[in-house]
Amino acid sequence: MIEPTKSVLPETEARTPDDPDAPMNPKQATILRDLCEKTGEEFDTALTEAQADERIAALRERRDER
Repeated sequence: MIEPTKSVLPETEARTPDDPDAPMNPKQATILRDLCEKTGEEFDTALTEAQADERIAALRERRDER
């Protein structure tokens, strides 16, 4: 009998959103970097997932106001 393979996620992707100190994930970093470039803001690599979500929302709102 063949057992199904289990995929193993990198530590940053395996964290749950309930961890308030989890660093921003790679997808958030990509989105945030792009928004910072478009709005002329500084990209902060030390944000948590929650902080990154807030910053992304704020920069999207700012971008849309233009």
